[in-house]
Amino acid sequence: MLPGAGFPVAPLLTQMLWLWHVDCTKQYPTCCGEMSRRVGWDMRRSMASIVLFGSLSFACGPRAKPVTLDVSATRAVSVAPVQLEPGAGKVTAIEAWGGGRHGYKERDLAVLQQMLEETNPMPGPPKSSLRLHVVVRRFLVAFHESEAVGLACFAWAVTNPRAELVFEETVYASSYTNRKGVNGVKNPIHRGITKRVHSTTQAVAAGLQPGPLPSTVYENFESAAAAVPDALGPILVITLQRGGVERGVEYAGETGEEFARCDDTVDWYERLGIPRPPEEAAPPEASPPAITEPPTESPPP
Repeated sequence: MLPGAGFPVAPLLTQMLWLWHVDCTKQYPTCCGEMSRRVGWDMRRSMASIVLFGSLSFACGPRAKPVTLDVSATRAVSVAPVQLEPGAGKVTAIEAWGGGRHGYKERDLAVLQQMLEETNPMPGPPKSSLRLHVVVRRFLVAFHESEAVGLACFAWAVTNPRAELVFEETVYASSYTNRKGVNGVKNPIHRGITKRVHSTTQAVAAGLQPGPLPSTVYENFESAAAAVPDALGPILVITLQRGGVERGVEYAGETGEEFARCDDTVDWYERLGIPRPPEEAAPPEASPPAITEPPTESPPP
């Protein structure tokens, strides 16, 4: 099984039980009927329950769990839809193949959105509470057999009900697992980012300084990259190829570090369409001085 690949167990169990019931009834109608009556098992009711459980488990998919925060809630917060920058997710398999399906996609974004909303300690309406904005700028995933690593860059900001920028920050996140596959690195990064943004939002609202970073969140790219183990360290220097790469082979293109590092910053005023404060507003362009002709001297009489 590929790392991080899920498998719908409930629908398979439903089919197996139904086939067993049909086969048993055909071969031993009296025995099976008597057995069902003795144990008091209504087969139709049980099968309906299993089908319902299988359908719900298959449709709901992964579900986020709330994160415990370090600070008390003092202000209501609303969570804006989390945004994924175009081309923000890439995945590379090291000496393996089929990595494309494990990249960071919209379904992963939905898990982060759900985690942010369910962790929110004091939800409030958007027009009268602080507004939390999160952007996934980069999310690089690499795996080799059961090992996997994730390296991501997030930008986030808080605005008040007057549409004024209160706080902004760009952080990196990194996570590694040696046995859980790709999903084993996405969830810890989600939890770290969720804890950082909600704890810091409440701290800033109370007039306090932001607390320490969670274990999977880092201030800069260098610190996050240093957390990548040597086994998967080549992801930072090799070029990213669709499908997979091999150690020791040179490829042309963008390296993992070039992709994951965010050297530019997010202009939140432009992104959110909010006015800039007077001290940051660009001064009006001065009009060029008028061009005047030099006075002409009158000819001598």
